[in-house]
Amino acid sequence: MTVAMISSLYRVERHLPAFVPAILDFARALQHSGIAVHYLPIVNDATPLERTAIDQLSQKINGAGFGRMSAHYVPRESLYASWNRGIALTDAPFFSFWNADDRRSAAAFIEGYRALQAGAALVDFPFIGITARRRRWQRERRIRRSAMFDPQRFTRRSGVGPFFMAHRALYEQVGPFDENFRIAGDTEWAGRAMGRAQFYGARQIGGEFLIHGHNLSNSGDSREGIELNVIFMRRGDWRQLHPAEPAAMRQAWESWGNPPRIRLPDEVADFLWGRGAAARWRQYQRERRQPALLRRVRLGMAARGWIHSVEWAVGQRGALLHDG
Repeated sequence: MTVAMISSLYRVERHLPAFVPAILDFARALQHSGIAVHYLPIVNDATPLERTAIDQLSQKINGAGFGRMSAHYVPRESLYASWNRGIALTDAPFFSFWNADDRRSAAAFIEGYRALQAGAALVDFPFIGITARRRRWQRERRIRRSAMFDPQRFTRRSGVGPFFMAHRALYEQVGPFDENFRIAGDTEWAGRAMGRAQFYGARQIGGEFLIHGHNLSNSGDSREGIELNVIFMRRGDWRQLHPAEPAAMRQAWESWGNPPRIRLPDEVADFLWGRGAAARWRQYQRERRQPALLRRVRLGMAARGWIHSVEWAVGQRGALLHDG
């Protein structure tokens, strides 16, 4: 049975010197595993260098019998539009995704494949999060992260990890990734998959996820907070809402974020874009940008009631909003 390995690529020239050999090493490791892999790079608005590199990679993969690679060159589109496109371009029963700045483990992939063959619909993996050093004197930080998908509870910290694998039947049941999202569409899809997916939590580390400041997620982009709010607003889970830039939050909700036409409780709308929302958002941003030690001290003081902290109040899950 075949696994579709889909990569949505946009302006990845700086990652190609590591990505190309990583794909080749991964494909060689799987050569005698009995697993057929269909590699599907979806290259957005390709530069000449990107096109040349991906075409040469395709020739090596296909020529060496390491699997099959079909490159597709498209105008720029959202990440999740490329993911949906990749799934539509293959009839493989299983699928997964590979970002150009990540490294995958072949051994973990084999574990995930066997779990899908045995009846799992969704496999998620623990992984290593690597924070790249941004200055010469800084050190690279490597932290082991648990698998993100939680089949029992859905929060802003769940969703799916960067190396998850899934069965096509689950995708057909849950529906495609919502292409209105630019950053948190995988989290939104994971929320819809809860309660429907026969889940397998892999034991092996799925790979290394590099955090370098240019990622779509984990970059501090205000859009990510807005999208996460939209996810939980659609679900009526007001406890999961965080302050966001009020005008952009309201525009997102009223333009694309509310297809079910949910009427927000007045207190929720007031929290997100009513009087005082802008000041709350600015204070929340200031608190979140503080150094880790100062944040811990501030949160400890807020827990004792000595000071007011927006971050602390939001973290209390209901201190600012009542559950709907």
